[in-house]
Amino acid sequence: MIASDRQMILGLRLGGLGEGADLAEQAGLDFVLLGDPTGELDGVVGADALSVAAFLMTTTRKIGLVAGVRDDWAPFNVARALASFDLLSGGRCGWVALRASGDDDPARSEEHLDVVLQLFDSWEDGALVFDKASAVFADRTKVHRIRHAGAYYTVDGPLNAPRSPQGRPVLFQPIASASDAADVVLTGLDDLGPASRASVPTAKLLAEAAIDLGADSGARCAALADRLVDAFAKGECDGFVLAPANPETDIPLLADQLVRQLQRGGLATAGPGVGDFRARLGLARPANRFAGLIGP
Repeated sequence: MIASDRQMILGLRLGGLGEGADLAEQAGLDFVLLGDPTGELDGVVGADALSVAAFLMTTTRKIGLVAGVRDDWAPFNVARALASFDLLSGGRCGWVALRASGDDDPARSEEHLDVVLQLFDSWEDGALVFDKASAVFADRTKVHRIRHAGAYYTVDGPLNAPRSPQGRPVLFQPIASASDAADVVLTGLDDLGPASRASVPTAKLLAEAAIDLGADSGARCAALADRLVDAFAKGECDGFVLAPANPETDIPLLADQLVRQLQRGGLATAGPGVGDFRARLGLARPANRFAGLIGP
């Protein structure tokens, strides 16, 4: 049996310009994932995932928007773009931290991620004051220089954007390169098992399910639903990323058949939920590592 307080997280992987995001939101899915979460599609021409997410921010209202972002972009720019996106979207930003193409140095990627996370924390909650009478914009004791000097990056900070509505955008990482900082870890449906679950003790574990419904959509949806429910009931994962082979035909069928079936069974939420994206996924607001220190 599935515990009554467990809710299956459901996301939808989209390509192109994010066609289908509005339908995913109407169907009650938790998020859409944009870009290649595995880093295996180098050389494929397409729109930048973060740009597509910014566009979808204007055409959707509640659904989480998760974009793949490579670490060949300076960490300060990554942190600024994501923090700004989270602010403008009202706390709907997620990102998949991806290693740059051809980079075989994991230490550089690890430092890049650490710098981005430090910059997210360079502003504490409540740092913005906006006191016109006293001409005070921000409480300087709650804005911190990170003073990072590492093997690959030297960044003083602070970030020139306030703290994200979620504390920091939700961090997704592929299981092969997941760090302790990951909020959500991605794996394949066929890779689920005790070992994968044990390797992700604190983050949410989501399995990507490749879907090609074809002509016999009813039977295939029923079989897929059984498989997803079985994996979820066994505690092998916390939810799934649905990856349709033919978005134009598969997404409407998924929304009408598979997702509705899971919702009717009480396994997945049927509405937009309350709170920001992090709260919707059942994730706690992260602590700020600089809180209580004297800034800047």
